Amino acid sequence: MPMAAARGVRKEYSFAAIALVGFLSLTACGKPTERPIMPPDVTDFKTLFSENCAGCHGMDGKNGPVRPLNDPLYLTLIPRETLEHTIENGVPGTAMPAWARDQGGPLYPKQITALVDGIESNWTKSVTLGSTKLPSYDAGGDAGDAAHGKQIFVRSCFMCHGKGAKIGLVTDPSYLALVSDQNLRTSIIAGRSDLGMPDWRFLNLGHALTDQEISDIVAYLASLRPQGAQTATHVVESGSGQTGARTTGNEGSGNGPGSPENQTANQGSGGKGVGNARTKQ
Repeated sequence: MPMAAARGVRKEYSFAAIALVGFLSLTACGKPTERPIMPPDVTDFKTLFSENCAGCHGMDGKNGPVRPLNDPLYLTLIPRETLEHTIENGVPGTAMPAWARDQGGPLYPKQITALVDGIESNWTKSVTLGSTKLPSYDAGGDAGDAAHGKQIFVRSCFMCHGKGAKIGLVTDPSYLALVSDQNLRTSIIAGRSDLGMPDWRFLNLGHALTDQEISDIVAYLASLRPQGAQTATHVVESGSGQTGARTTGNEGSGNGPGSPENQTANQGSGGKGVGNARTKQ
């Protein structure tokens, strides 16, 4: 091939190559696609809650089979660090698993923080207590007076939670072996608003229980627990509090089966119990 012809062919190839590069730059090389969000980077509260928590606590933090988290009184009661610790570590011996990765769960620290932030920012609201003082979340080492607690229970709780009551029994030793003292205490204080159980402000014949009276009721119920029963030191406040198969091991003052036969032998059951609904977390 003559030299001039060869140069012409090379020019044609060069122009074709330039044209191809330009075409590709316009058609195939636009904006790069967004990098997919990897699981560790998901910190959206609604996403995290719906995928990890809603199955038990309900899509909007309520109307699930366990204690609602969308409860301003409960969120006023429980310290943030306790809520965070419970999510991270779960509650051994109950249906509440650990969610932190270092405890075998799927969530990273920033995701647990996002959950706690979201729960508080979305569902914490001002609670009007008036002159009534909110009891402390835990008993602070107060063992309580079981004998006095029994008197209060028969007077104020038996109507809903005594033998034959329509709501359910919480005095059966087998049931009490499944729940902790803290679980019982939380249920008495916060009630179960989604199921109609009043909180501590209305459980003393329509008046508020004192912090000491709450400790005494818990001491009474704990005294019925089987000797050697292993209960968690803190139980996440959850559970349906309903009778039958739906009652689970991590429930609080809900409907456990059975009741002591001699509970009212000398004291009667004529108290005007105010608590009226299925209690439980």
